[in-house]
Amino acid sequence: MISSFKRSIFPGLAGLVLLLAFAGCQSPKPQIAAPEPVPVSSVTPSNPPPVVEVIPPPVTRPRPSADASDNMAANILAWDAVAKEYQAHAGETNAPFLFAVTNVSPERVLIYDLSTTCDCTVAQLPSKPWALAPGGGGEIHASLDLRNRTTEAVTNYVIVFTSKGNRLLTVKGILPKP
Repeated sequence: MISSFKRSIFPGLAGLVLLLAFAGCQSPKPQIAAPEPVPVSSVTPSNPPPVVEVIPPPVTRPRPSADASDNMAANILAWDAVAKEYQAHAGETNAPFLFAVTNVSPERVLIYDLSTTCDCTVAQLPSKPWALAPGGGGEIHASLDLRNRTTEAVTNYVIVFTSKGNRLLTVKGILPKP
């Protein structure tokens, strides 16, 4: 009796399982009702809380560490200088800088990108990436924004990222005395 029961039930269950496995669930996704709106009282307090303005501290970027940013061997790129100063005149808003570089290595060097340590400093490459063949060279232009400065000198850094390591360049703008 049990064996005839198994023979009649199991084929039906197996067919149902196969049907569900191949057809997938076709039932619609349940709809979630939006919550009922809650009435808001129109009463306002007579003494609203005071408005407190939170001013974040100024963002300062620390000088990059020499081992992380300046790790290029001396016999790869030759610079006219790795630190430059500009004596600003009254009314000048920008200090321009020009760094001349020559590839003194026997291999091609790619300069991938530049980064500055402050938003007030901008540096530009002729192209990205900039390929310097052995003996080839060119110039990197940088500019330091001198507006709204209260100190006598502003020093920032330009990090040059290359295929042979990184070089740290220093730009310093000296402001005229008031």
